[in-house]
This record gives sequence, C-alpha cells and structure tokens, in this order.
Amino acid sequence: MNQNIYKKDDKLIIEIPLLADRWNPYSDSVVGTMPNIIGVIEQVKNSTEPEMGFAYRIDMSYKGKDDQWTDFFFKWFDDQKSFEKLCKDLGINIIYS
Repeated sequence: MNQNIYKKDDKLIIEIPLLADRWNPYSDSVVGTMPNIIGVIEQVKNSTEPEMGFAYRIDMSYKGKDDQWTDFFFKWFDDQKSFEKLCKDLGINIIYS
C-alpha cells in the first residue's frame, strides 16, 4: 500500500489512498478496485457510547464474501453525528457493528 507520512510545519500528515486494488490470489491478478477505508461505528458492550473511527477494508470478494475490516487505525472521540457527517463529506462508507 502506498502511504506517505511526513511532517509539515507543526502537523503530522498521513496520506492513505482512498482506493485499493481487489486482488484474486487464485488467478494471481487484480480484478478491480475498492474503497480502502471504511468508517466503523461499533457499539461497545456495557457502554452507552459507541467507539468510532477509520479502519482499512479487507477484500473478501475472491471468496464470494462481504468485505471485512481491520481494527481502527484512527479513533474518533467526538460525537457520532459529527463522525457520520465527516464520513459523508469524505465519501467514506460506514459500517455499524
């Protein structure tokens, strides 16, 4: 995955591609593209507040399954409504789990 991490002035900048290749290991070939990032809103057991943030998608199309996702690589600590708005503005799908 092509990521760039650098410092600009007093900020850490992490660039992550929004699209990734769909890879079929059986045919050893790229079979399309997919969104690389997904917003996750996860209801935590014994908590009234969900955990939210961004995760990477895991391509499962080669097995005929829905995509999965990794653990958060960035957690959102504001409210759910603001996270949903951010995802909408960025064109990033959300999964509720």
